[in-house]
Amino acid sequence: MNEEEISTQEEPENVLRGKSAIVWLKILIIFALIIGIFSEYIIVIFKPYMNLTSADAVPPMEFSSAIAFLSYTFLLLIFGIVMFISIFKFCKWMYVSIKTLRKFAPTKFSPIVAIILTLIPWVCGIFDYFIFKDILAHQESVLKSNKANFVAPKPGILKWILILSIILLVPSILSEFFVCRLINLLLLFPICLLYIKSMNFIIENEKTLYSLDKPENT
Repeated sequence: MNEEEISTQEEPENVLRGKSAIVWLKILIIFALIIGIFSEYIIVIFKPYMNLTSADAVPPMEFSSAIAFLSYTFLLLIFGIVMFISIFKFCKWMYVSIKTLRKFAPTKFSPIVAIILTLIPWVCGIFDYFIFKDILAHQESVLKSNKANFVAPKPGILKWILILSIILLVPSILSEFFVCRLINLLLLFPICLLYIKSMNFIIENEKTLYSLDKPENT
């Protein structure tokens, strides 16, 4: 067994779960970009059909348009699966992270409440800002009281999650307009990157928390 395998085995299960959630979040970003671009293409193709009345004759669909629609449907299915896995892994990681932290200090959000809030469409980023902030604040308190190292993120990381999530509310609601869809897509990437950065700090501190709860090998 090499050193890398030993190091991986020594990492707590939820730390590995958090790293896996980050990987799936990156995959989700890629699929979101593909779906976002493809969606605009599909809208252009099917725009003539959207404005038809019952009295209008339905124009024949070209073979290429039919293939594009089937491909888009398949991509949507894959995107849905990726999104489900990504959300599930993120929620499971967050649940266990808060549950572990509550062994040392009472957090403002219980694991169940945090999961419910993070699943609310449109405003989930606003709630996640407060959840992440609470987790990091209690991690800092516990680790410093035990004279352990606390890895602190730059203050702007969390604040920008809140700011961009608030800005995202308008284009998310008015998604029938192209400009709003474009803004929605463009804002998705920095928000996801800020999530990843925040999660990395929480995961690093969680490693130290596990070491506090585990006796040193002699």
